[in-house]
Amino acid sequence: MGITPELPNTLIRGLSDSAQGLSAPTGEVAVRRAAGPAFPASSGYAESKMLDALPPQLEQKIQGLPVAYYELAKSYRLAQATRTGKKNAKRNIRLHDEVATAVNRQMVSDKRMLGLRNLKPSHYVDAAITLVREVPVADLIKAADDFRDQHLGEEGGSASANHYSISTKNDEWLDDMMDELLLANTTGLHGHMINVIVQSFLAQLQAEAPA
Repeated sequence: MGITPELPNTLIRGLSDSAQGLSAPTGEVAVRRAAGPAFPASSGYAESKMLDALPPQLEQKIQGLPVAYYELAKSYRLAQATRTGKKNAKRNIRLHDEVATAVNRQMVSDKRMLGLRNLKPSHYVDAAITLVREVPVADLIKAADDFRDQHLGEEGGSASANHYSISTKNDEWLDDMMDELLLANTTGLHGHMINVIVQSFLAQLQAEAPA
């Protein structure tokens, strides 16, 4: 059974607005040639820029696709990176059965379309959080509250908690959101918020994907 509830327009719009600073590659992929390192090899800045830049072959796979796929590729790239010695954070997240199933279906579809056999559900969770970090907290709370109401009274629904690998920045942002929910006196919405963030990201992928 697919995801049936209508997603909040404010959240989808906010997710799209937060991605305006990113630009999906267009035209032919240019090979990057640097005249020389502007920073020492040990510089955290240089390592950060290395991770932000997609390798040419990966960039070519998402050429012409919407920005949501660009963020997905960045999460995939970061998860595969080992040169920095930094590992992603492991986050215990309980996705709703419908959301978890939708993630798996989208992942299988994208594996076939992009030819990325190592795509994992964690990449979708991580990319979804990255794109939504600039959305106003009030909009996220409203969307989470609506998600909870739509599933109120159902038997079961939430899949077993699972560990998802996400970036350190996103892990810290989720901790900050716990504080924001506490200040808003809505601490019970944290799990629902993560679900609606992932749900909205999947909706954006499906709405903007090529036919």
